Amino acid sequence: MRKKLEGNGLWESSRMMLPEHKERINRHNKELDVRTMPILDEQKLEDINRVLQEAFESRLEVSLNLFHPTEARTVTGYIHKFDLFSGRILVGLQWIALSNIIDCSCI
Repeated sequence: MRKKLEGNGLWESSRMMLPEHKERINRHNKELDVRTMPILDEQKLEDINRVLQEAFESRLEVSLNLFHPTEARTVTGYIHKFDLFSGRILVGLQWIALSNIIDCSCI
């Protein structure tokens, strides 16, 4: 009987985790990894604008690194439209806000 009371004792053989608990733990861990939006300087913004304009005019494929709070996102494709009034571009079938672009390059 003494051996069962040492260390983790009785709990060692009765470990169990409900799916709801596991889901909540995973969600909590993702919340801990929240990133903040980097502040881009004027030169970086000008470089992004130059690359976007060049890709649009020359019909080049572009790779965009986008900000997302929990993961790194990259979108590649051709720029079909610029909507400067609302500050977004159409890449493939997806509208992307210009303020979410962290970096871009022509492929």
